[in-house]
Amino acid sequence: MSRPLDPLLRPRSVAVVGASPRETSLGGMVLRRLVDGGFRGTIYPVNPRQEQIHGLRCWPSLDAIDGEIDLAVIVVPRDAVLDAADACCARRVGAAAVITAGFREAGEEGAALEAELTRRLRGCGIRFIGPNCMGLFNTHPDVGLDVTFSPTPPLRGPLAFASQSGALGVVVLNIAWDRRLGFSQFVSLGNKADLTENDLLDAWADDPDVPVILLYLESFADAPGFLARAREVTRRKPVVLLKAGRTGAGARAASSHTGALAVADTGTDALCAQAGVHRVDTVDELLDVGSVLAACPPLRGPRLAVLTNAGGPGIMAVDEACRAGLEIAELSDATRQALAGRLPPQASTANPVDILPSGSPDDYAFCVERLADDDGVDAVLTITVTPPLFDPLDTLRAIARAATGDTPVVSVFMVRGEFFLEAGSIDGAPPLFRTPEPAVRALAHALRDAAVRAAPRLPPADPALDEPRIADVLQRAVAAERSWLDAGDAMRVLEAAGLSIAPWAECDDDDEAVIAAARAVGWPVALKAAGPGLVHKSDAGGVRLGLADEDAVRDALGAMRARLADAGHAGAASRWFVQRMLAGGREVIVGAHRDPQFGPLVMFGLGGRYVEVFRDVAFRMASSMTEADAEAMIRSLRGLPLLTGTRGEPGVDLAPAREALVRVAALMRRFPAIAELDANPLLLFAEPERAAVVDARVRVDAERAQHEPAAGG
Repeated sequence: MSRPLDPLLRPRSVAVVGASPRETSLGGMVLRRLVDGGFRGTIYPVNPRQEQIHGLRCWPSLDAIDGEIDLAVIVVPRDAVLDAADACCARRVGAAAVITAGFREAGEEGAALEAELTRRLRGCGIRFIGPNCMGLFNTHPDVGLDVTFSPTPPLRGPLAFASQSGALGVVVLNIAWDRRLGFSQFVSLGNKADLTENDLLDAWADDPDVPVILLYLESFADAPGFLARAREVTRRKPVVLLKAGRTGAGARAASSHTGALAVADTGTDALCAQAGVHRVDTVDELLDVGSVLAACPPLRGPRLAVLTNAGGPGIMAVDEACRAGLEIAELSDATRQALAGRLPPQASTANPVDILPSGSPDDYAFCVERLADDDGVDAVLTITVTPPLFDPLDTLRAIARAATGDTPVVSVFMVRGEFFLEAGSIDGAPPLFRTPEPAVRALAHALRDAAVRAAPRLPPADPALDEPRIADVLQRAVAAERSWLDAGDAMRVLEAAGLSIAPWAECDDDDEAVIAAARAVGWPVALKAAGPGLVHKSDAGGVRLGLADEDAVRDALGAMRARLADAGHAGAASRWFVQRMLAGGREVIVGAHRDPQFGPLVMFGLGGRYVEVFRDVAFRMASSMTEADAEAMIRSLRGLPLLTGTRGEPGVDLAPAREALVRVAALMRRFPAIAELDANPLLLFAEPERAAVVDARVRVDAERAQHEPAAGG
């Protein structure tokens, strides 16, 4: 089966442009790895000053080669790269790997050179990785490709790995070598001038030689595109991501609650949650999770059995399982009786099963088989602390013989390091760990992977909005040069988007008009100042609540005007916003913020004044927002019991919150001019489908709004 990236990933011929007999040079190292790796195709070293390298005929140029060239690996000095690119175009090579550095990462001059390189290669239809990359390999027996300069040769195995950082790629390969973990393919993306992680997801999605995909990224080339692809790929195989940049040091200042809470990393978390991608924090965890997902059958459920020869590590495993979302399996009477018939009286047949330091390899095998056959057990974790009477390698061999069924088995060996150097050669050995906690966390990822595979794939929710009304509000705001909509216009936008609003009215700065508005919406009322610059009205003294009659409104107007003047906002209240106060209800926040990398992010959390203090919020990308995503956001809150009911209090109906989330997502997708918004609080009630937005803020990007269609499309 032919695939678009076959010339890169499965080439039948490779030209090394800049090949060298000096193995201390990049051209020398790449050629040596290609030769020593057993490449099954034809190798063309290209160097006009050499006739032969490593026994291979050396060609003076690409145009001198008389055969087809699938892949050109460019390792010439930076100033010669454009000439090499032109030669690739003239020779119509299939793909290129530009290893040479000194481009965008080196400054403006390098960035301009990279742009020109990209223009030339794309112009003639050549896809390429790099520049500033360390190459790629494919260990399939029919390919045998290795055009990297990694000091560690690849081991054959199930993991496909793409790395934006060449140095980090070397680190992962080195650690994997020590752990005897193998790879099917590796691609160093470098500067991602052309091919990106999205292209590799496309290439690996249906590749039977790629059961698990590992990624190290520092940025997304196209985050919405990644989300769309990953949602499909994770239906068939796991994707594990190590993403740099978890801190919020680079987050921009924002005026809304949502903008303030949308720090640098929330977009990545949202993307992974929606796409079913496994996000990890360290290189070790990347390999831990990858090894378990590649080696183990799917988990049927969360119930874990722990088998150990030492009590302390077994307790550590149980503690971590509870933290990670696994359950400690309740063993059946038949299983416990079988274990008791085999083990000494001092052993524990409860879970964790403790077979004592005297436990033999055969004891481990017997117990693994019985635990794996128990219908109440979904996974087995074995722990072996250096056994005084037996070789731990014999114990591993026994576990490998027993772990052949449909129940995943993962093993922890708390022994000396040399054990692991030999353990990798044991056929059928389960994934190995040195301590219990990483093993348990990897099993928790396997449980999530099973849930991702089983979950139905829903299209993004696409509710109807009153788009002409929304567009009219945005265009009027731009014409008035207002970046923040006043309270009335903010409510109009949300009403047109289909959100329920507490009864409201707005009026000019006139006492009698305000009182008439209050009578119209119904007592008691909240009174809010409206005008340019009054975004956080409470902080400026521009909000009064619980006004029960006309006298209260008059008193509040006088007091608020005085407080606004003291706060430097004299005359700012050009209009007043009046809204009926609703009794009861639980406060939540629904918000949205436009991120430069991820596009619009939608937020949900416990609302009110302290949302930024408690930070109990969840984000999702609006580009692919489904009703299931909205439900997952709500269910992820630590404070969910405050909404569902606790200590005898009734819960509230969450359906309006789900509806509000998908409608805000649609609003952000269809109206790029909306930079950020908060509906805070949105009140939820116990009565079905009853909800009301009490306060809202909407910020408009004037430049985007000027180009927005009149109907909002």
